[in-house]
Amino acid sequence: MLGLLVFSWLVLIYVESSQPPPKIFGQIPGIDKVAHFVAYGLLGLMLATLLNLINHYKKIPVLPLVVCLVVLAGLFDEAHQAFVPGRNSDSWDLLADFCGGLFSVLLFTILKNQTKLLKSCSIKTINYQLTIDLITSK
Repeated sequence: MLGLLVFSWLVLIYVESSQPPPKIFGQIPGIDKVAHFVAYGLLGLMLATLLNLINHYKKIPVLPLVVCLVVLAGLFDEAHQAFVPGRNSDSWDLLADFCGGLFSVLLFTILKNQTKLLKSCSIKTINYQLTIDLITSK
């Protein structure tokens, strides 16, 4: 299901970049870079989650792979935009794609480590409480 979401997001990015840019992009300086950062950041977060779920044996270095896949998608998007009327290929957009992907990987790593820490604390608390219950019930 998550794989379908990733594919759908890539299609949405492709469809959006096949059209002339929204008027707001010309009105607010840098807003297109923010849009790239967010779009590719979400892509990176989805890819990190998907690859983490299917990488049971931890043989694949997921986080560098995600950043590479995000940059590859950004390269494809920029190459595609070079042929779309009203659009242009911009290396600053690619940099925003990379930064969004990198940020999402770092966010994913932090959240994953926090979850492990919380689970570890919960298990220790439960074990401690069970030990106390066993001792006091005798």
